[in-house]
Amino acid sequence: MKRLYLSLAALFVASNAEAAVVITPTTLTTTEDGSAVTYRVSLDSPPSAGETVTVTPSSGDVTEGTVSAAVMFTLADYTTPQFITVTPGASGDGNDGDVMYTITNAVSSNQPAGNYAMEVAADVNATNVNIEGVDTITVNPSSGLFVTEGANQVVTIAATGAPASDIVINLTNNTAAEITLSTNSVTLTAGNGYSATVTITAIDDALIDGDLAFSVTTGAAVSADLAYNGVDPVDINGLAVDNDAPAVVVTPVPVPTLGEWTRIGLALLLATFGILALASRRKL
Repeated sequence: MKRLYLSLAALFVASNAEAAVVITPTTLTTTEDGSAVTYRVSLDSPPSAGETVTVTPSSGDVTEGTVSAAVMFTLADYTTPQFITVTPGASGDGNDGDVMYTITNAVSSNQPAGNYAMEVAADVNATNVNIEGVDTITVNPSSGLFVTEGANQVVTIAATGAPASDIVINLTNNTAAEITLSTNSVTLTAGNGYSATVTITAIDDALIDGDLAFSVTTGAAVSADLAYNGVDPVDINGLAVDNDAPAVVVTPVPVPTLGEWTRIGLALLLATFGILALASRRKL
């Protein structure tokens, strides 16, 4: 009996071994009063028949970031990823510095023995950048970017406070095979309100290469205003989402030729005669 229990337990573990809730990315950066960002939730294998898998996010510090509602997956839609939106907290709480907090993702199943019963998902480590009481440069959004091949994402780079001189920030594309930049540097001036944009475009290739990470390094600011000179804004990180699907190959089923049909018929006829002969012998 003990062996039976162990075998059943091993079978249960094996049936659930490949079920996993995948969180992408697990690190996010936001800015007070800045853009909302997202992270992706997906399942790497199908739920059981009739199973509903619910992933419920929870912010560890709602003053720094709030999260959108739970997402659910079933056997009918589990291949479609879903997204959680993280909205940064507003300024107004003074110079509290950059605050780190954790977003947990609780997984639940409506079936105690379902493929995703007792599964766990990774946390998301978030940082909300302070803009109060400091002269700094913000990048919005800087993380949680999902750019489908052929599409683009506009990122705004701006200075807080009141700069006395122009500010130049160089941009380095670290993944030129995946994205292009509309400019390799931005200049923040009084004329543009010390705010400028860069457009990131995911290269539309014909490769089935999956979703690939990209990054852009924002260089330290160069300015005659010493309050901003040397300020190093956060870098930009995201995912270039592949839009290419494997081709569906239809393999034709060969149809027997006339000669093949003749051989098949002859084989069936001989088999029938053999069975009849065997039956007549048994009667004798």
